[in-house]
Amino acid sequence: MDLGAVRTLVFAGGGNRCWWQAGLVTTWLEAGWHLPPVLVGTSAGAAMAFALMTSAIQDALESCRRLYAANRKIVHRATVLPLRLEFAHARIYPAWIESFVTDDRVARVRDSPSRLHVGLSRPARWLGLGGSLAIASAAYLLERRAATRVHPALPKYLGLGQQLVAVADVGDGSGVRSLLRASAAAAPFMKAERIGGCWGFDGGYTDNAPLPEQSEAEREGTLVLLTRHYPELPRSFRLKQRTYLQPSRKIPVSTWDCRPRTTVNDAFALGLMDATSLAR
Repeated sequence: MDLGAVRTLVFAGGGNRCWWQAGLVTTWLEAGWHLPPVLVGTSAGAAMAFALMTSAIQDALESCRRLYAANRKIVHRATVLPLRLEFAHARIYPAWIESFVTDDRVARVRDSPSRLHVGLSRPARWLGLGGSLAIASAAYLLERRAATRVHPALPKYLGLGQQLVAVADVGDGSGVRSLLRASAAAAPFMKAERIGGCWGFDGGYTDNAPLPEQSEAEREGTLVLLTRHYPELPRSFRLKQRTYLQPSRKIPVSTWDCRPRTTVNDAFALGLMDATSLAR
């Protein structure tokens, strides 16, 4: 794998598993590598890409640990409506984004030679937002159990749309933070947000590793960083001219846990270890 030939770097989503990407790319950057001209990410992968572009990974990691340390439950009973449940993610994820996606860093991303595109899912026209979230969740679970495809086919077949939004085209810091929140808004943990006048939600529903429209030459220069471990596939493999890299083993962290025991440090450490072993 020639990192010097990479022109597009894709960050798959995966919640806490995305700390593996952070450890991996941090090691490459510390060794003198530079981020390529095009970055694409969705869900927490998009947030990792932003943090890496602005040298904010350590700030983001410390903020994540601090927020998790102060949270004891994933689900809380609402104080106003006792029968309603509130998920800690609805509070923690926005607070995490706020902690390192500052206005000055947004300005740095706009001026960066690399361009970041954030993947969103859009509702199917015939289902509306509620129906789209329900069918997207069902399709996600079905694809996970019935197939081992890296890129799912069912969500788009059902009419769900995918959009890549360039951070440089978003108005201000508040808009970028809203975009990153929407990209990770998986039901029932977080609510969809209006982006560009219509609803946007977790990009992983349509494709956990979103790909832009590309020419053959652009596909040749694309590296996709997966966060799921596929035991039946090699560590690095080619698919439709693109290069894919997966963790050396299952990333040792829960995807959705946000309590003190959550092992984000172990996920980050595996990324560091995998980068070192790849260099050897």
